[in-house]
Amino acid sequence: MTNDLHVRLRRSPAGWRSYAAVMLRARPPVTDIGSPRTITLSVQGLRLRVHEAERYSRVCGFGSQAALPVTYPHVLAMPLHLRIFAMPEFPLRPMGLIHLTNAIETTGEMRRGQLLDIDVSARDYRRTDAGLAFDMVTEIRGDGRVLWRETCCFLSRWRESAQRPAGRPPRPPKAPKDAALLAELPVSLRTAWDYARVSSDFNPIHLSDRAARFFGLRGAIAHGMWSLARSLALPTIPATPARIETQFLTPVQLPAKVAIKEWTADGAVRRALCDVRTGRVHMYAWWASD
Repeated sequence: MTNDLHVRLRRSPAGWRSYAAVMLRARPPVTDIGSPRTITLSVQGLRLRVHEAERYSRVCGFGSQAALPVTYPHVLAMPLHLRIFAMPEFPLRPMGLIHLTNAIETTGEMRRGQLLDIDVSARDYRRTDAGLAFDMVTEIRGDGRVLWRETCCFLSRWRESAQRPAGRPPRPPKAPKDAALLAELPVSLRTAWDYARVSSDFNPIHLSDRAARFFGLRGAIAHGMWSLARSLALPTIPATPARIETQFLTPVQLPAKVAIKEWTADGAVRRALCDVRTGRVHMYAWWASD
């Protein structure tokens, strides 16, 4: 008999309602967690609203292009992510989670105004040298078929390894010297607030230096999913179908100035978000080249 939990919601939850439990609900030490159950939330008939997609597109630099940004469906699933994090059955402390990797598969195009069904699951927990990792898997369907899938890998560190780099994704080589410089842009607390308003991600570590320091950071950091979206909001965005994989390496400490660079290697287009001053790679994404 399975111990998995599957909850079907009548409507997408309001993300802000989950934040008190996300931040304040007591959780056991990660070392005391055994075999967590899979938690799945589902919602049907969610309408893809035109004005919300357009606001997101402007904030993330996609402008007024006709196609829906490839990262936008993450925003549709975000309230379900937050609801799972807020549930007493979710064993980990959400504020301590590290977003390590992301994989997005597009298998069909979404239409503005379309009715969508969304399933989100916290699953596949596994112990690593650095901590307990798990996947947050999202599947979005429309017209009876899967249109978009995403797998976010998160890590909850063992307490004794919290200050060590072990378990983080391997640092990629620096962008080649002949990599194309696609953009340089400033990133600030205003950037973070603008993204929070269009994504429902009001995690305080992105919005306040004081709050970020309370949770053990040096100061506020940019949203990882904003970094990915902004990096893809340039020419040659992958067409459907596509698979885009991402590694998040070092957070963007606010304020900052970042560069977006692109090159091709091993049959894949690679795009990196780098610190302009140090050249440090914050995150990089890749997808198959044509």
